[in-house]
Amino acid sequence: MNMNRNRYIYRLMRGLAAVLLTAGITTGLVLGSLGISRWANTSPVFKLNTIVVAGNRIIEKEDIIKVAGLERGRNIWSANLVETGRRLMLDRRFEHVAVNRRLPDAVVVRVKELQPVAFVQLDRLYGISERAELIPLSPGNGLPDLPVITIGASGDQIVSGAAIRPDRPDHAFETLRDAMLVNPEVGRALYLMRVLRTISPGLYDELSEVHVSSQNDPIAYMVEGGLAIRFGTGHYPRKIEMLKRTVEELEADAIRTRLIDLRFKDQVIVRPIVSARSRERRS
Repeated sequence: MNMNRNRYIYRLMRGLAAVLLTAGITTGLVLGSLGISRWANTSPVFKLNTIVVAGNRIIEKEDIIKVAGLERGRNIWSANLVETGRRLMLDRRFEHVAVNRRLPDAVVVRVKELQPVAFVQLDRLYGISERAELIPLSPGNGLPDLPVITIGASGDQIVSGAAIRPDRPDHAFETLRDAMLVNPEVGRALYLMRVLRTISPGLYDELSEVHVSSQNDPIAYMVEGGLAIRFGTGHYPRKIEMLKRTVEELEADAIRTRLIDLRFKDQVIVRPIVSARSRERRS
């Protein structure tokens, strides 16, 4: 009986010791984690010294850092990276953003900018993507060489409807952005540019401006000689093929013109025509 009792007491004490040991280890780990966390959040080792920005081509590094809300000198663990990414995406100039810590003292911001395919003139100059997304431009930055889309009366109406509200300073831009997404004239201009770039890259490189103000537009203005090309609506691939042949023939005959009209079915109207050879004959 005494032997069994001793064995029971021994097992009880061993179990109690195991429980106490586990509790001690757990307490130590918790206290250790708290200590490590406190050290990490206060140690100068983790002071944010370096902010790396990658992937930007148009937007300046310091502009991105300002929008992100990152502050050098603060503890690296105090930065809310989820909030940082959200702030950047709300800026409307980025297609994708990734923000990561790089221990011990750096944050890396990788961005994919929303790429403009043209500029659009509204209350001021904006970039515009292939999907008609309006892109704010950073003042003072070098801008890419892109054609400009100009809008007639509907553009003035859009701008006048985008009044600035004191309670929402971003209201004007959001109103303009939403209007561009559904504006049929801008849609025609972007579609024409896309088809022109695909079928005739050479002519696309000469494109200076696309003007849209009515159902009979767009009108494309070229860099060389101020040539205006009236495309009208629809059938752009066929019209561009006709345009290519017409331009080749005019160049071969040394004929200059300031207007090519493609609005009429299967017709190319060139006027006025000034022939360098005719001028020589007259002289």
